[in-house]
Amino acid sequence: MKFNERFSGYGYVCAHRGARSIAPENTLLALEEAQRCGADLWESDVQFTADKQLVIFHDDTLERTTDVAERPEYVDRKPWFVADFTLKELQGLDAGRWFLDADPYGTIAANEVSEEGVKLICSQRIVTLEEVLRYCCQHDFPFNLEIKDQQDRLSPEVVAAAVIEQLEVTGMEDLTLVSSFNHDYLRQIKKINPVIETAALVEGAHPDDMIDYLKKLQVAAYHPDWHMTDTGLIRQLNDEGIRVNLWTVNDMETAREFIAAGATFICTDWPQKLVKEIHSA
Repeated sequence: MKFNERFSGYGYVCAHRGARSIAPENTLLALEEAQRCGADLWESDVQFTADKQLVIFHDDTLERTTDVAERPEYVDRKPWFVADFTLKELQGLDAGRWFLDADPYGTIAANEVSEEGVKLICSQRIVTLEEVLRYCCQHDFPFNLEIKDQQDRLSPEVVAAAVIEQLEVTGMEDLTLVSSFNHDYLRQIKKINPVIETAALVEGAHPDDMIDYLKKLQVAAYHPDWHMTDTGLIRQLNDEGIRVNLWTVNDMETAREFIAAGATFICTDWPQKLVKEIHSA
């Protein structure tokens, strides 16, 4: 069953970088919490290390979500680009404690994170793409994988081939939707393995001749920033056979409006809230 065949209707909940409001984003714990709270799928980011390994990480640099700035051995490597560190170096960093210190969503202060959860947060590290793919395969949990733009370091051909190799090795071709703001990656993926479904991420402005552009790109879905989207656009694209998945919607009323218009899935930092909102409707 191909990825989109699993989502025959609309109003599915996608956990943005995992359940990042109750666990450190893009960690194994955030993935586990996303599934535990009832999300239908999750979204995360992949990029390359200095030794060309694929890791799950969003930012270009490490200081926001790891303890790299506190590590004396790395003080002279500022601004701490992910791509300048080896996998071994990255996995030696603490990727959880920052969440306890910052409490970015106020969930710790509000006692929405359990005592056990706090203990688990302290043990989180940067994970590889292979690790999360194997988890998703084992638990039959769909994955929207965003390829971060690395055009200044690696060609689209190299990036796409490396991601596809991991999907094929782990048997995740049909359980993964690959998206990117760099649409050259999507073209290369369809060229190498047409079975893998892709989605075009956009922000700022829609492509010229949008419907024609998306069809030529052979994407299964369109992923615009919700701020640039209205319900009419969702209906228009659905009529053309193009699904619309929105990011990152944290207001429940806004999410309901998009769902009513036919958005296939809503990417949110609060999957635990949106799941309850949908089930109570």
